[in-house]
Amino acid sequence: MKRLLACVLMMSIFLPGSISFATEVEIELHPITTEKEKGLIDWTQNHIEATGMAVAPKNMKGAQAKALARRGAIVDLQRNLLEFMGGVQVDARTTMDDFMAEDRVRSEVHGMIKNVELLKGEWDGEAYTVTGRIKLAEVRSIVCPRVPVDTIIIETERKTPAPKASGKYTGLVIDVRHLPLIPSVTFRVFDESGRAVYGVEFANQASMLQSGICSYYNNINYAQGELRVAPNPVKTKAIRLSTGNVDIVIPNSAAAKIRGSSFDFRKECKVLLVVK
Repeated sequence: MKRLLACVLMMSIFLPGSISFATEVEIELHPITTEKEKGLIDWTQNHIEATGMAVAPKNMKGAQAKALARRGAIVDLQRNLLEFMGGVQVDARTTMDDFMAEDRVRSEVHGMIKNVELLKGEWDGEAYTVTGRIKLAEVRSIVCPRVPVDTIIIETERKTPAPKASGKYTGLVIDVRHLPLIPSVTFRVFDESGRAVYGVEFANQASMLQSGICSYYNNINYAQGELRVAPNPVKTKAIRLSTGNVDIVIPNSAAAKIRGSSFDFRKECKVLLVVK
């Protein structure tokens, strides 16, 4: 598994008259991935990756054989990306396959895959293997504008009286390491009564397209200080999962802090999920 090393600046402060100093501490981060036979999606680094392989025709040698094998490997890569992408979770009820039933979406996905970023190619004299990557931002640009908005959630928020002020919070960190969460392009967060606290209905679409509805990490200490939510996030532990193990239920106490924050960080998608 790939590993990321994050350097966190730690300040040590002593009594007046003494010396204070800063030191960097390395925190090991494991990218949160969904892996299948044809590829993987890295939710932490925001990309989909796959490989393709092709063997040169038996009657071909040298540069011509390599070129034909490379061409075949790219076609195989594109085929694998398309197959893998169909299973990507978009929200609690739908995958990319559901969206690609629409001709226009399928056409846009094919165009995106055709322009896949090639990372590396390897030729062993007989077969060519190529690795390619698609940024999740490209996927979001296709599906997020088409994710259904729950009008009941919007109407409920409009009719509900303004909540009691809870201070100024700059983001939300939800610990779901103890639950079998399925990462998804979008999801919703609910309080214990089933009232929505976060989701596409609360997010500015431009922010969601650019940075995603949240970031995924495996280290709670790193997540709480991550720039996306710092310096004062609401920190909470999920109570349980909801529809499809995609949506999340949090305590009412945390939901009250979110709703009462003088800064509505939900619009800018300042949310992190900490998962296994």
